[in-house]
Amino acid sequence: GDSLQEGIDLLEPIFASFEDVSVADRSLIWNTDLVETMELENLLVQAMATIKSALYRTESRGAQAREDYSERDDENWLKHT
Repeated sequence: GDSLQEGIDLLEPIFASFEDVSVADRSLIWNTDLVETMELENLLVQAMATIKSALYRTESRGAQAREDYSERDDENWLKHT
């Protein structure tokens, strides 16, 4: 849990600094600057969602293994999604 929170703490200022990102190319055709900016925003959102969901899941299952919660918790987490 501590390393996940550390990751969130490191990611939050990067996520916040995205507000300062601007797109210099204003063309409407093949605007790779715009595409890359949109991809960056998506990656930041996905990174934050992934790390926060890992923090809130208090068990180990499949690819998610937590040192502080090393066992599966079927009683609380065995759900269909």
